[in-house]
Amino acid sequence: MQTPASESAQPFGLHRERWIESNSLRALGFRWLMGPQGHLLANGPLYRLPENLKLTPETRLLDVGCGRGTLMRTLDEQVGFEQPPVGLDLSPKMLAMAQRDQQRDGAPRDLVRGSATELPFADDSFTLVTAGYIVKHLSTPELDAFLHEVHRVLAPRGLALIWEFGPTGNRRLDSWNAKVVGPAGERVRLRSTRTLREHADAVGFEFTRDADLRPFLFPPIPRASVLIGIPPEDA
Repeated sequence: MQTPASESAQPFGLHRERWIESNSLRALGFRWLMGPQGHLLANGPLYRLPENLKLTPETRLLDVGCGRGTLMRTLDEQVGFEQPPVGLDLSPKMLAMAQRDQQRDGAPRDLVRGSATELPFADDSFTLVTAGYIVKHLSTPELDAFLHEVHRVLAPRGLALIWEFGPTGNRRLDSWNAKVVGPAGERVRLRSTRTLREHADAVGFEFTRDADLRPFLFPPIPRASVLIGIPPEDA
């Protein structure tokens, strides 16, 4: 069943939508990286999440910025969630691709159009929230709003895993990397793990730590990653 998008979701930028479906080399590479083969290359550490986070069929998963839905489908195939995982994205084009990809295996998974800063879900709805490569698109107030929303929808003892391209400390290289990972004309922000943890602390998360996700093989740009929430019993 597909859940309707939030009425208050901001319209997705037309320039980014056009870029996503364009035939430019960057757009073609982006769509490939969001698919199964590219996802394995660009996000290899995520394939160990069921073991590292001790995921069980009872886990209720929300993937924010799900793109083509590759991660939630992969985790669902590995774990076998009792409740269909939910993927949220602001891009109608990405959700359309996710729907087409999903039809190949026929498993029930929810795809929702909505904004990361106004998650269209009830309080305490999920035990795991994942969010990859979205915070570079968020201003500082939007980042804080997103983290507040993640805190709201996480159930007690829930965890959230957030990862993003990070800075190198070299201004020129960071400027170049920001151009590489962002759609043409869009300003992106490369934040460190420390910065993400500070923002998570500020919005009230009781537990924050470096998620230590590595190695990411492609593209060769550092990642920042945080695991936030309430620690499991054996942490």
